[in-house]
Amino acid sequence: MKSWTVVRDSFLPGFGSEVPYVLVDVQLDCEPSIRMIGRLLDGPEAALRIDDRVTLAFESPADDVGVPAFVLEAT
Repeated sequence: MKSWTVVRDSFLPGFGSEVPYVLVDVQLDCEPSIRMIGRLLDGPEAALRIDDRVTLAFESPADDVGVPAFVLEAT
């Protein structure tokens, strides 16, 4: 993980009841030139540091939608 921000006012449909939440900027191991942004499912209380490792997960804000998300790897 290269960076993160805490979202306190959601502008995305389906996430209004989820605030606050954390968006993380993740650099892929398999292709370091590619980065993804997604929600951290561990919540805004998680202790975060630059270069923490995360694992890809998916969440469904609506029945027909799958959104990439991340969880912290255990250290």
